[in-house]
Amino acid sequence: MTPPSRLMIIDDEERIRQLLLDFLEDYGDFVLRAEESAEAALATLDQQRADLCIVDMRLPGMDGQAFILNASRRGLCDKFILHTGSMDFTLTKELLACGLTEADIFFKPCDMAAMLLRIRHILKLPGEAA
Repeated sequence: MTPPSRLMIIDDEERIRQLLLDFLEDYGDFVLRAEESAEAALATLDQQRADLCIVDMRLPGMDGQAFILNASRRGLCDKFILHTGSMDFTLTKELLACGLTEADIFFKPCDMAAMLLRIRHILKLPGEAA
């Protein structure tokens, strides 16, 4: 049996972090952790890496792009989903180089079932959203 995938949620809004945690914990496929800042997430990931991070792009201190580049470079996580309220957000060449695509961007408020399907696709997990 395959061990559960490790997901890290990074969002400075507690309500959004909790909403994502509550939704994803209903699917027994994941070990979930969440942090309110990129700096706290990096410290947590130093203890145990994640298979995928769901990253808010606007964070206090280190922003989402800097977090992704840092986590990727340090081998703490190499798969990412972007969760942003910036409707004009576009991928930079640095994020493209990390393997992100337009399909990895979810604008707030997002379709959580669609995000779950994308997570399953990225991690090559079977199943579908309920």
